[in-house]
Formats: sequence, structure tokens, C-alpha cells
Amino acid sequence: MSKRKYADEVIGEVGVEKEMDGEEVEDEDLNEEGDRPQKPPPSFGGLLSRFAFSGSSSSQAPTIPLAIASRPTPPERPPPTGNPAELSLPPTKPKKKRSKHTGYAPPSAYAHLSPLPDTLEENLICIFIGINPGLTTARIGHSFANPTNLFWPLMHSSGCTPDRRLPPQMDGRLPELYSLGQTNIVKRPTKDAAELSKEELLAGVEVLEEKMRMYKPEAVCFVGKVVWDAVFRARNGRGIRKGEFDWGWQEGVMFGGMEEGEGEGRWGGCRVFVVPSTSGLVAAYGPEFKRDLWKRLGDWVQMRRRERGESAPKGLERGENGVGELVMV
Repeated sequence: MSKRKYADEVIGEVGVEKEMDGEEVEDEDLNEEGDRPQKPPPSFGGLLSRFAFSGSSSSQAPTIPLAIASRPTPPERPPPTGNPAELSLPPTKPKKKRSKHTGYAPPSAYAHLSPLPDTLEENLICIFIGINPGLTTARIGHSFANPTNLFWPLMHSSGCTPDRRLPPQMDGRLPELYSLGQTNIVKRPTKDAAELSKEELLAGVEVLEEKMRMYKPEAVCFVGKVVWDAVFRARNGRGIRKGEFDWGWQEGVMFGGMEEGEGEGRWGGCRVFVVPSTSGLVAAYGPEFKRDLWKRLGDWVQMRRRERGESAPKGLERGENGVGELVMV
């Protein structure tokens, strides 16, 4: 049999099989005119592929659909209610309220509190000058009495009171025991320095100079840059400019000197040392910086004690406990 005749017979058999299987032609197989397109006859290789073994219809294995692994679909959430803009915002923590500076407070605000008395004597080694008494200090009646204030710990670690950390209740014995003193540029108590006016601070400078001329200490230590700012402004008529200040000794500056008088009656003033405020609210300077700065002053104070032939503390007696312990009286 020729190849052409064999192909014609196969085409006829394929047409019969399609009719027996009930195969239909979909509309998309039609051309634009509604007629079936004329397909080219299959090739010889394509005809042979139709005779590949597929088993009988009775023994053919059933087709099992393959399950495709996928993530389970989460249940749908109910639609949000309310304002969509508010619901879309993530939860936020409530902001902490910051304490605001109270600003100036008139003297009548704390008129029920008594001013703090000075602790001064003539010819002291150093007088410590604070800004003004705080409320706790005013209520207790002793210098730097707030438990968070670092004045008394720094006095001890620096060597100004080398034997012990004094309690605030012993502030009145500083001149007697250590040749030291204490006062403030403003007498009246307030919650903080922000409640004072600039006029009060400037007026306090003149009062301080009069006290220094009276008691003539060797040095003063301004506890708080606010005090030195007021002194500088009173002298120069302006504030401190950048590069004009550094902590510690203010070289070339003498405070409270007498402009009049000659010879032995003339006093040239005292040296000036400046440290940050020792208030617990001041956290701009670390503990190590404060200790090192105060140690510079304490070393000088102890040197002057040796040169003056003094001890610290100066008043010691044997205690009454019978074991020979030294106690201050």
C-alpha cells in the first residue's frame, strides 16, 4: 500500500473516532465568517503518535487531581467601624508632661519662710556663695539641706571637710572647724533660680562685695554660674560672651577689693573659683567632672591650711565613751 493511500484511510478513521466520542467544536474555532477554518492535513509522524499505547478504556487508571500546597486563607475580619483615619493609626503611649519653669515669683509667694542666716567670720580661707536658699533649705533652716543636693558630699570628697561628710545642721560650725564660710547672693528662698529677677541678682552683687570687704576671705567659690554671670554683668555691663569663661579659678580676677585707701588699710580682694550648681536638678555635668573640679579647690584649701598652721577640723576633744575616740564638740 502506498503512503498516500495509507494516510487517507487514517484520516477517515480519526474522523469516525471524534464522532463516536461526542467531541464538539467550540465557537472560538470558527472564523469571522462563521465557517470552520481549513486545517492542513497532519504529518506522517503526527499520525503515528495517535497509535501510541494508552491501554484499554476498562483498565485505564482514573485521573487523580493533584493538590497544590498553599497557605490556608485566614478568615475574613469584619469591616472596621467608626472613623477610618482614627482606626488606621497605631496605638501610641501617652506623652509625659514636662515640668515647666514657674518664672518669676514675687517675695510674697514665700513670705512665710525665713531667710537663711550667713555663716561668716573674718579671715576665712574660702567662703562659698550660693544663688539663694531652696524651699527645703528654708524650711529646715540650714544650708544645702535638700537630700538630693551634692554640696556636702563634694565638700568632703574634695578635702574641704576631709574628716567627714558634714550634715547640713553643722553649717554654722564651718568657720570654727574648717576656716570656711557660706552665704548667698540673694537672701529670700524660692523654688528655683528662675523665680528670681535679674534686678535681684545684680543688686546682690553689691551686697556681696560689702560682705567680702568686711570679712576679707582669701577666696570665694561661686556655687552656680548664675552667681558669676551676675558679677560679670555688674562689672562689665553685659553678659559673658563665648570663650570668656571656664570653670575653676578665674585668673586675674579679684572680688570685693577696696578701691580707696592705701597701705595696710587697703584690701585688694579675694580670688574667685566657680563650680556648677550642686542642685540635684542640674545634670549637665557628670559626677567625675564635678569631683575633679572640686578637688582642685580642695587641694588649694588644704595647702592654705598647712601654710597657716591649721588642722581640719580645728576643735577636737576625746569622747566620753571611754575608748579614746575623737569626736567634734
